[in-house]
Amino acid sequence: MARGEQQSSNESSINVAIRLRPLNNRELSSTNLADRAWRAIPETNSIIQLESAPSLKGISSPSSVRRSSSSLFTYDRAFGEDTTTRDVYDGVAKCIVDGVVSGLNGTIFAYGQTSSGKTYTMQGRKGMENEGGEEGIIQMAARDIFGHVADHPDREYLIRTSFLEIYNEQV
Repeated sequence: MARGEQQSSNESSINVAIRLRPLNNRELSSTNLADRAWRAIPETNSIIQLESAPSLKGISSPSSVRRSSSSLFTYDRAFGEDTTTRDVYDGVAKCIVDGVVSGLNGTIFAYGQTSSGKTYTMQGRKGMENEGGEEGIIQMAARDIFGHVADHPDREYLIRTSFLEIYNEQV
């Protein structure tokens, strides 16, 4: 849904997106990139698990994958390893933030196994100022929210936010 469009009553207000996070330095040095099992196919908002020869050649649509021995999962949005957190924010989170400053409730929820990139996506890379790391979705959302408040001094805002992390079943 494009920014500013109204959602029709038969559309879902929940969207599910997936991001295959970039490899960290340790993984880059120890992994044969040709052996990667998961690939994102942003054109079809899908990810694919290839059982052998992880090449996307010949994969033009989800139906061509289904005919092979690969696993395919389709989402509302799929982001590959080369996608920046800014791209993820603009693609899935900004519309939620825009709704929030218009008076709607919004939730951005990250879920996944350990080391899947939840913290990297939500909080950004540590040492952003000194190492050229990128901001996380939390920082981008806060900047947009408070920028909107500053641009509308004639309105009164009450901003409440919650951050929750569950790790090893501990809150």
